[in-house]
Amino acid sequence: MIASQIERLIARLDGAAICDDCIADRLDLSVRSQADTVTRELGGQRGYERRKDDCTLCARTKIVIRHRRK
Repeated sequence: MIASQIERLIARLDGAAICDDCIADRLDLSVRSQADTVTRELGGQRGYERRKDDCTLCARTKIVIRHRRK
């Protein structure tokens, strides 16, 4: 269930990058590691890209995830 919530949040951002901390904050997750686990699994699959970049929401340079449409 958490994984699908995270995927929907990333999709709503329409290609914008988001870090695990902002994902955890937006979805009110109890621990950041819940987001980290899901984004690590998504990275490199089905158009998801995980890399160090600026987060769209907090503007910090961190490991972020985004979904690129093909």
